[in-house]
Amino acid sequence: MDYRERFEIKDYRNERMLGGRIGLMHAGVIALLLFFSLNFWYLQVVRGDSYAALAENNRLRRVVLPPTRGVIRDRDGRVIASTRPSLNLVLTRESSRDVDIQLRRLAPILGLPYVELKERYNRMRGRPLFEPMVLKVDVSMDILARVESRREKFPSVEVRQIARRSYPEGAVVSHPLGYVGEVSFAQLTSDGEGPDLASGDIVGKAGVEKAQDERLRGERGVTFVSVNNLGRRIGEGRMGQPAVAGADLGVSVYLDLQRTLMEALGDEIGGAIFMDPWTGEILAMGSTPSYDPNDFADGISRQVWESIQGDPRRPMHNRAIASFYAPGSTFKVLVAIAGLESGAITPSERVYCNGSTRIYGSTRLCWKRGGHGWVDLRKALTQSCNVYFYKAGQKTGIEAIHKYGEMFNLGRTRGLDIPGEAGGILPSDAWKRRARGERWYPGDTISVSIGQGLLAVTPLQMATLMAGVGTKGSLPYPRLTARGGRPSSKVEVSESTFDLIHEALADVVTEGTARRAAVEGHTVAGKTGTAQVYKISAGIDADKMDKAQRDHAWFAGYAPADNPRIAFAVVVEHGGHGGTTAAPIARKVLKAFFAKERAGADLPVEDRADRGRPDRGRDGSYATSSR
Repeated sequence: MDYRERFEIKDYRNERMLGGRIGLMHAGVIALLLFFSLNFWYLQVVRGDSYAALAENNRLRRVVLPPTRGVIRDRDGRVIASTRPSLNLVLTRESSRDVDIQLRRLAPILGLPYVELKERYNRMRGRPLFEPMVLKVDVSMDILARVESRREKFPSVEVRQIARRSYPEGAVVSHPLGYVGEVSFAQLTSDGEGPDLASGDIVGKAGVEKAQDERLRGERGVTFVSVNNLGRRIGEGRMGQPAVAGADLGVSVYLDLQRTLMEALGDEIGGAIFMDPWTGEILAMGSTPSYDPNDFADGISRQVWESIQGDPRRPMHNRAIASFYAPGSTFKVLVAIAGLESGAITPSERVYCNGSTRIYGSTRLCWKRGGHGWVDLRKALTQSCNVYFYKAGQKTGIEAIHKYGEMFNLGRTRGLDIPGEAGGILPSDAWKRRARGERWYPGDTISVSIGQGLLAVTPLQMATLMAGVGTKGSLPYPRLTARGGRPSSKVEVSESTFDLIHEALADVVTEGTARRAAVEGHTVAGKTGTAQVYKISAGIDADKMDKAQRDHAWFAGYAPADNPRIAFAVVVEHGGHGGTTAAPIARKVLKAFFAKERAGADLPVEDRADRGRPDRGRDGSYATSSR
């Protein structure tokens, strides 16, 4: 028998084979344990922080905390724009129980169709469940009571407090202040604005709100909300960074004057500016029709937006700074200055007006049938004689008129500190060749000399012109913010020219075309203007015409006449005559201004209206440049 067949040898071999296999298994198990241990070490130690952050991000949702927007106050410190607490009615979406039934019950209470509520709910499907659906913003106590009295029928409805932009004066301050709204896609992608903005931010859209948005807006905060794997909120959140409120801001507007101006404009379509002639601070800015900025505070409804955009009177257009018109006879002030300073006319030179004159083969009419008789410059300004200024413009020429128009900044922006300022047109031969491709004709100058033809200015520009005339050469930079103004520029016009213009503009109110602007106890200086819109209006009484065909009515000036503290310009579209329509509007505001002065209201010393005025001389007059 072969020894290899013996059972002892076979047992020995089997034991060795089994031992080897067991050893291999032990090695495999040890290798596997080492692999898992090393892998766990890599995940827990090497990549632990990153995976912990991922887990935390899956558990926490970042919620933006909007900042409280800064308060805006008027010149007297009264609040004209603020952020107030508001109650929103919301539908929590973490439990979808009986949503359709609740929406159907809410529709008649909210005054909204069920279909609209359902569409809004469906649009929220892609949003996290912890974000509620806003049913109604700034909910009234009446609606709140109706919901709360039947609480069992609205288990998913809650009332939440938010901060809402509020304009206590509504439409009275809409054009100087503007309004706010949610940031647009264009703003988010703009190189100048985008980096500091995020979707959902509330930003200024017009006026001071837009110009000072970065200062008023503040800085958003963030909090983290714990949610489960379904996106439902669980537990308490934790604060990441608190929101920083925006800075408060003062504006130069007097609320009392602003109210008076808007009441005086009433249902007319027009614009007006009243400013401090020395500093350029705007005391009142009005444009009608207007709009209520409160409508935009929480997102304007489609119906309201369409009604505003569809209004042919353009209520959102600021006519005081963004519309330019032919200035009519108010421009005669500039023509008189250009004529005197260029030597083309003299104060004593007289012209006979019989109601018309013939120039370059065309008959030109004066506004007064039968004419004014013999008139010199002072009387021509007082009575607004067209015939005199036809001849004065003919002698002066367009280049001299353009030169002095530029000196008073007509036909171009002055750098107002809110958006929307328009330039206008101050024509010349070079301008006409560039804009129309043809040369300047002598007849064009005749039209411009009475403020018609290829000429267009804004009320802001005319108010600035009158400020420069009233201060005898100190031309201010208009502004709405109470601080940070620029020093006025100087207009090189002789003292004697200003003296004559002052006398004539005072006569306009006491015995000329603007007697309806007179304020008892105070001297007012100004010039009326009637800017022709349609040729059909020539020689026809405005009261006998359809309003849409009437001329635009102007009145611009300053007061008091001997020491101006306020300069202004008022234009009323299709108002007829400046003396009958625009002058009474200015009178109401001037009365309010003087009444306020008597009451002693003013700013703190560092912001007084007389800041920036030149020193008085011994004779009581202000120092000016002269030629």
